[in-house]
Amino acid sequence: MYQKILVAIDQSPRSEEVFKQATELAKLQGAKLMLLHCLTLPRSNQDFGDRYNANLDKFMQQAQAQVNESMEATRKWMNGFVHDAENMGVEVDWDWRIGEAGHQLCAAAQDWEADLIVVGRRGHQGIKEIMLGSVSNYVLHRAPCSVMVIQGQPAA
Repeated sequence: MYQKILVAIDQSPRSEEVFKQATELAKLQGAKLMLLHCLTLPRSNQDFGDRYNANLDKFMQQAQAQVNESMEATRKWMNGFVHDAENMGVEVDWDWRIGEAGHQLCAAAQDWEADLIVVGRRGHQGIKEIMLGSVSNYVLHRAPCSVMVIQGQPAA
């Protein structure tokens, strides 16, 4: 039986199904849910090697502005999931982290002592999966606990 289920939530259409399945499983098993959303910093193609760090300062200001915007939007969005889970009688909390999603999910699972991670898979295959990477594949191979992958439709 699972007692602590960590759920990877992003803003893809797959998140609704991931949330639904994780919540139903938590309700059946009397488990707690932790919803986790990962924010990534903007990538920059600027050269940070300039003598006065002007580009780095500008990048850091942009990154901070993006994080502030994302935090407020994330708070509102995640509260909707929390409300839905609580209405089903499931104990739920949420958190967010900054960084690469796969690494952050594995770290959060270890920190929270989760016994299951539920994550979606977008369905990338072949070169597209190699080029874009795969959060679900990363988690599957590095998680400190069991992993349930909710399959997406294969991408065209």
